[in-house]
Amino acid sequence: MGDYIFSLTASLIVGIAVARYLGPEMYGIIAFATAVYAVSVIIVSLGIDDIIMKDMMQQAEKQGSIQGSALFVKFAAAFLVYAVIFIYCIINYSGEKLYSVLIIAGAVLFQPLSVFSCIFLINAQAKYTSIARMASYTLSSLLKIVLIILKAPVTYFAFAVFIDYAVLYLTVVLMYKYKKYTVSNWHIDTSYIKYILKSAVTLFAAVLFYTFYQKITVIIISSMYSDYTSGIYSAAIRLTEIWYMVPAVLMTAFYPAVVKAKQISEEEYNKRIKTLFYVTTIPFILMAFFAAILSPLIIKILYGEKYIESSIVLSLTIWSVPFISFYIISSKWFILENKVKHLLLRSALSFILIIVLNYILGSMYYLEGFSLALLISSFISFFLTDLFFKDTRSLFFIKLSSMFLPFTYLLNLLKKDKNYP
Repeated sequence: MGDYIFSLTASLIVGIAVARYLGPEMYGIIAFATAVYAVSVIIVSLGIDDIIMKDMMQQAEKQGSIQGSALFVKFAAAFLVYAVIFIYCIINYSGEKLYSVLIIAGAVLFQPLSVFSCIFLINAQAKYTSIARMASYTLSSLLKIVLIILKAPVTYFAFAVFIDYAVLYLTVVLMYKYKKYTVSNWHIDTSYIKYILKSAVTLFAAVLFYTFYQKITVIIISSMYSDYTSGIYSAAIRLTEIWYMVPAVLMTAFYPAVVKAKQISEEEYNKRIKTLFYVTTIPFILMAFFAAILSPLIIKILYGEKYIESSIVLSLTIWSVPFISFYIISSKWFILENKVKHLLLRSALSFILIIVLNYILGSMYYLEGFSLALLISSFISFFLTDLFFKDTRSLFFIKLSSMFLPFTYLLNLLKKDKNYP
């Protein structure tokens, strides 16, 4: 957990410094290129990480074929995806935007190395992936600070972002070697490749839709308005998205424990799922309340007057955090309950909604419209939808109770009070 706090803090502080230095337009270019990378890295991951982790835990004797096959498939996807990005960018972009996208997106070629981290996660050795994460953030942050001091152009910052992602994956490999794990038994199993590709189709589509949902707004704003507008929006959305990491970290850390709990008893399993919802929702609601009220002051202090338009974006998008948290936590629940189709439905619905709402509300209300699009789509897709399906209705009421937990607790105390009528 400490590495995530360090990484988030360093990323936020240095990111703000970079945004202030580059200004909205150049920062918009970096945000656009990063969005392209985020989408491409999800395509390369193919949605198989959770599947191969589960298989490695349940079929320890086949770990060599599982990891070898996953690595092969991911590298094939990485080269194909980057080739498509390269050709598209050469045709459609030029200058700093072209170079920035190609440089940052190039880090996707290192993503397949994430397969090496699976052994750490299933063996409760997450500290080694933490070391890799801290090393990459430290190096990248120092490089960005030096670039600011040297007054470097935007493409140099694109290279710093590339370094961030590349070093992360390369350090994981070094940690793998340091722990004396071996790849000598890794091999490609065509039957397993067919299995994971078939198993991952629905999950991959769900994750892809969700990633598009998160990043498509920046791309749409850049095409509808300008890189300047994209930079204004991105500055605020970065402060919102930083909170998405909390449930993601919790699920990464506790996913093996949740899997084991399900194998032990349904009661323990359900208890752990509920706990994850309860410990995140209320803090997020309180955080959103204060952030919305203080958004002009927050933006002014962090980014300066030239980003003041970002305050309206922050005050609206910050309310999406509890609903995004619902999605991140419940996505694991859908996987373990073999209800990935429901996960796909929510992801697809969120993607469709944000596209439609972005073009309607964005054209009518500018930045306020794009911000409302995120909030409305997250509320409908990741919270309200569960109410309309019988096998997910229980999940809806868990989410609902987590939002009103303090009131429920207070009511129970009053009921225990003998003087309470």
